[in-house]
Amino acid sequence: MRAKLVLFLALAALVSLAFSACAPEPIQGVRPKGSLAVAGFTSPRFNWELLAGNLPDENKPVKQETLYKLDQVVQETLAAHETSGYMPPALTRQCQEIVVFEQISRGRESAFKYWTGVGACMNADYILIPQALAWQERDGGEFGTTTPAGVVLDIFLVEVKTRRIAARFRFDKTQQALSDNLLKAGEYFKRGGKWVTALELAREGLSHGLTEMGL
Repeated sequence: MRAKLVLFLALAALVSLAFSACAPEPIQGVRPKGSLAVAGFTSPRFNWELLAGNLPDENKPVKQETLYKLDQVVQETLAAHETSGYMPPALTRQCQEIVVFEQISRGRESAFKYWTGVGACMNADYILIPQALAWQERDGGEFGTTTPAGVVLDIFLVEVKTRRIAARFRFDKTQQALSDNLLKAGEYFKRGGKWVTALELAREGLSHGLTEMGL
């Protein structure tokens, strides 16, 4: 039994080395020029609240406490990427409360109008809009779980004056066991062979997405 385990780990390590060399790394985007406002995380319940795409089939609201934690992760990630001078969620949230979401038409145009209104309220050239579409907490511990962590995040960078989506990044990830997918061995070993929490998984996605946006 022990010999089989050693053989499996050795094979996994070889697969990890083989695929880590060709594993896609986030492409560093060009940092947008101009002032930036970072919106607080929201948890859309309906497709008309989105700027693009659709909600997952099983959509449940993400707890407000979790959204505040995600706001903090965004700011920590921006700091790690040496992005400064932006207007943080604590300030932007004031404009989110001031600008009235026009829900009469309940269409994507209303969502655009709302968020560009928030950006204009902040007098920003760009507004970063992060949304949590699905959230599944890990059921278990670092070395054994019955339900792995899973998250679906959407991040939009909108140019306020032109009402144009300058960049979009979607992160849809549920952690898998190494035995389920050897092609993900690189991710497995990067996480220390542990089952991560949903917040840790989200941190990976936010770092990847903000890098691609130049932030």
